Amino acid sequence: MQIGIYNSCVLDWDLDRFVSWAAQHGYAGVELHGGPRFRHIDWDAVANGRQNPLVDAQIKYPVRVCGLMYGALNFLSPDSDQAEAAFSRLDTLLRAARCSDVPLVSTFTGRDPDLTLEQNLERNADRLRRIADLAEHYEVDVAFENCPMFQSWPWVHNIAVSPAMWRQLFEVAASLRVGLNFDPSHLVWQGIDYLAAVDEFRDRIKIVQAKDTEVLKDVQREAGMLSLGWWRHRIPGEGSIDWPAFVGRLRQADYDSVLSIEHEDPLYAGSEERVLEGLSRTRAHLDPLL
Repeated sequence: MQIGIYNSCVLDWDLDRFVSWAAQHGYAGVELHGGPRFRHIDWDAVANGRQNPLVDAQIKYPVRVCGLMYGALNFLSPDSDQAEAAFSRLDTLLRAARCSDVPLVSTFTGRDPDLTLEQNLERNADRLRRIADLAEHYEVDVAFENCPMFQSWPWVHNIAVSPAMWRQLFEVAASLRVGLNFDPSHLVWQGIDYLAAVDEFRDRIKIVQAKDTEVLKDVQREAGMLSLGWWRHRIPGEGSIDWPAFVGRLRQADYDSVLSIEHEDPLYAGSEERVLEGLSRTRAHLDPLL
């Protein structure tokens, strides 16, 4: 297990700058945002073999690209055009990953906001199986991140948010090419046992994101759980997760990929200097555990 980093906190950096920086600071792997916010890569060009800066970067620097991530794809949308656009984008990213020797593409499931989580799954089993079929066809894993997107309204982007939903989802999309981009920060504020979840879903964990969550008890007492503001993401070591126990449980599960830092801490934001300070503090907390 080694430290990796997701480039979502420095999306203005081009690929060479990001991978060069990661190599200089001892990161073993990088996740790359596969959506339009990261404007420095033409994913269609990569998928169609016209250019491949990912391969070039991995030759130039001792850092592997361990995954592509684009969450905002609504495969379960009631709008068929939106759903087809999501499948088209996934197809592009899977082809780009295959051409670049990248093992996995992470995303959300999407959701019909007028249905419950369970209804979304029951009525869209064919779409979930279609995702699994694409993963099998391209021989690239698809990992669902477990972010409920609860901090925005309406929370329509994902149903793969809990062990209860994962069990049902993996019954429908049974291929072992389908798994989890496991982010414990989203389990903490839901009251879910993230250590037990590692044990149960050890065979489905494709990549782990390193992010913490702080529960703001004073806000919760005044505004309640529906306020959306009673918790916030933090860097590892400044939230509620027991990182020695979590890393230990991953070791017991024989997890051997990266801990990919996803920096979304509002206290280390607002400038490049503050973001880099947050990353430095994260490394100081995680490195001794590895």
